[in-house]
Amino acid sequence: MSTDSGHPDMPSSIERMLRPERVETLDPFRVLSHCPATPRDTIADIGCGPGYFTLPLAKFLIHGKVYALDTSDEMIEACQGRLDTARMGNVEVLKCEEYEFPVEAASLDGIFIAFVVHHPEDRVRFLKAAKDMLMPGGWCYILEWHKKETESGPPQRARITPKELRQIGADAGFKYQSHGDVNEENYMMTLINSRV
Repeated sequence: MSTDSGHPDMPSSIERMLRPERVETLDPFRVLSHCPATPRDTIADIGCGPGYFTLPLAKFLIHGKVYALDTSDEMIEACQGRLDTARMGNVEVLKCEEYEFPVEAASLDGIFIAFVVHHPEDRVRFLKAAKDMLMPGGWCYILEWHKKETESGPPQRARITPKELRQIGADAGFKYQSHGDVNEENYMMTLINSRV
């Protein structure tokens, strides 16, 4: 479930995820400008990888907290190292399992999931497990790859269309709020925990 790709036909490295030119098409601050987070929120960054979005989230959540979660020891170590260098004290980096997260139930305002939902075999189970961490009315902000040919990204068979993601979210108990393009290759979707 790490943002590091397990796909054999893709290069897989921390350097690839943190390459400077990535900002040209996926500027974290532009992406976060569409995210429903407020500066006081407590959120989880699921599949944080080396912290590409974790650090900008932490800078935005000046009165909040980020739980940076990943299944990969290598990614957790890389994320923690970058946080230590940046001296960000409002982030807790934790190892998780694909369907189990070490965060208290109903304790989060929001969840940020970048390019991870296409990884698990049981995507509904994955989103249900994530939803369990949310307070009623909490938000889930997801970034994914469009199901079309692109220079990078996962194989076509692993990709999810916005319509498919909306259905997966509904099956997991989320209420759809909105979606839109981030760039030509990626889209974002906001789901709400409708549990009361």
